[in-house]
Amino acid sequence: MKVIFKTLEKSSILAFLFALFVCFNILLNLYMPPKLALDLRFAYSASEAFSVLQTMGGSMRKQYLLIIWVLDMPYMIFYLLLLIGLICKIWKKKCLIILPIVTVLLDLFENLTVSVLILRFPSESFTLGYLASFFSTTKWIFVGACLLYIIVGLIRNLLNRRRTDLDLNS
Repeated sequence: MKVIFKTLEKSSILAFLFALFVCFNILLNLYMPPKLALDLRFAYSASEAFSVLQTMGGSMRKQYLLIIWVLDMPYMIFYLLLLIGLICKIWKKKCLIILPIVTVLLDLFENLTVSVLILRFPSESFTLGYLASFFSTTKWIFVGACLLYIIVGLIRNLLNRRRTDLDLNS
């Protein structure tokens, strides 16, 4: 496992994963209906979810489902590896990889529930609608936690480096 983390910490691997991250974001923005995609919303009610699915129409719902499975599912693997690599590189031995793992699991459950909502449409399950929203909201909270953890680590490393520079000048 340490070998995997050490590999993910390499600058070349991080650059490659970042490039994939950017490419997948571009593709998702091109093919996923940005104003209608439930994945991009922080929270929504079950009624809003069904309204969005209704607004999409049949062909866009099929496209949305396809994009979830063809682009969004592999995207989760790339951003998981990128987050783990960044966290391990920044925090070294103190890396908290549970944050990106939970984020991806929440994203997976979000994709599964949204997929079921699409497949069952026009049938409405308010339980599934609220469950999809719960997974979306908690996913975004964990994305924020990952980013905050990375930023705090960068600040900590910067302050430690400055402290070391100051000690050398004394």
